[in-house]
Amino acid sequence: MRTEWFAAQVEQRSSAAIAISISGNADMEIHQQLKEFLDEVHSLAKHMRASEVVFQFHDLYFINSSCMSLFLRFVNNDLAERPADQYRIRLCSNPEQRWQRKSFDAMHAYAPELVSVE
Repeated sequence: MRTEWFAAQVEQRSSAAIAISISGNADMEIHQQLKEFLDEVHSLAKHMRASEVVFQFHDLYFINSSCMSLFLRFVNNDLAERPADQYRIRLCSNPEQRWQRKSFDAMHAYAPELVSVE
């Protein structure tokens, strides 16, 4: 998905992992599109039986709380799967965007068995 100020796209698919790049500013203008995109990623991960979904947030500069909650919803969708069907979620943050690490660490604390933060 791509808008003037935001992009989310599948960068790589392998039998074991899906890599997603997220960039720009995530606000209410893209909320519904992001929700649908994350639902599609979850479906793809289930279909591929991926062991991991990696989100690259290096070029994400802003995300509002409504859009951040969509990533928590993504984690919850994974948690709702049978343990054998779950995949790990790796969140790769930008060290120059300190808010990212704080926000993503909260998701790790919520589901430490599935979510890791780099």
